[in-house]
Amino acid sequence: MIKVKSTIVRAIPLPPISLKIGPVPICPPNKKVKAFFDKIGSTIEIKNEKLSINFWSTSGMMASYYNLLRVMSDWLVKNGIKRIDSQKYITSLFLALSEDAVVNSKKNLKFLVKESQTPKGLNEQGLKEMSKKGVFKSVVNTLNSIQKRLNK
Repeated sequence: MIKVKSTIVRAIPLPPISLKIGPVPICPPNKKVKAFFDKIGSTIEIKNEKLSINFWSTSGMMASYYNLLRVMSDWLVKNGIKRIDSQKYITSLFLALSEDAVVNSKKNLKFLVKESQTPKGLNEQGLKEMSKKGVFKSVVNTLNSIQKRLNK
């Protein structure tokens, strides 16, 4: 239609890219597009369109992540902490946890799950209770639902 031979590369730049951080999946791999996005984020090259849907699916969890932060911050406020302090604490904590996960990203994330717990500790209790209530299974079910929608 435009009478120009071109290669189409699909990219998924997400909002944190405005801070020059975060992943940018591209499909198919392309050196020029990768070089462009590497300047403002961390490019992940995906070999085929079917696999790229998986990245789109996980990007559909951003609002859920922010809502988790909001719920914990609100809980702190209800327990007497000033909102400014609760939000600073929760967002700083999760930034630190995310940075730790990135530093350790070559290891299986199971390592961090295990390393963050002490026997009969608070993290062990939190993980057990959330697992028992099906929180993590619900995350997988939601990802499957988003993926199904994208595959239509």
